[in-house]
Amino acid sequence: MGINVRIAGVLLALAVEAGAAQDLERQAAEAVAAHQLVEARNLYRQLAEQDRENTDYQIWVGRLSSWLSDYATANATFDQVLAAEPGNVEALIGKAYVAMWQEQFAEAQLLLGRAEQASPQNTEVQLALARNHHFQGQDKEATAHLDRVLALDPGSAEAQDLKRRLAPEPRRLGFFAKLKRILTGRS
Repeated sequence: MGINVRIAGVLLALAVEAGAAQDLERQAAEAVAAHQLVEARNLYRQLAEQDRENTDYQIWVGRLSSWLSDYATANATFDQVLAAEPGNVEALIGKAYVAMWQEQFAEAQLLLGRAEQASPQNTEVQLALARNHHFQGQDKEATAHLDRVLALDPGSAEAQDLKRRLAPEPRRLGFFAKLKRILTGRS
């Protein structure tokens, strides 16, 4: 009977711990949604400390650090994930964005190349590649990656928005071109 009581106690303690982690995770997600990035990062740090094997929490710490322009912390966190999982696509993308924001486009391209090798159909990789090209003024290459994103996920609002911004503005007609169109019906 004593063993069963101990097992029940251990199971109850595990259930309480899991419930607390879920509550912390919910709070962290709500803080992100409310743009309370410092609070969210602190909560994800707590979660990462409680569950060192969960790379999702570490990636959130890195992502939030990069959004807060704390690039050293972001890179250190992403490097920690990549040391454990060299092909972790989310960490590679996160580290690439940090490189982009620091105008280290060649490094970002290398990181995204590794991510693309690991997951060629990943729309987030393709979107990051498009942004890296766009930031360098290589809009033709950016558009090719956006086309790939939209082929994989036609509803991608981010890809549609960036593609709209990359589309050339329609040529404005001058006075004589407008007059020609009126008189001839042709441009």
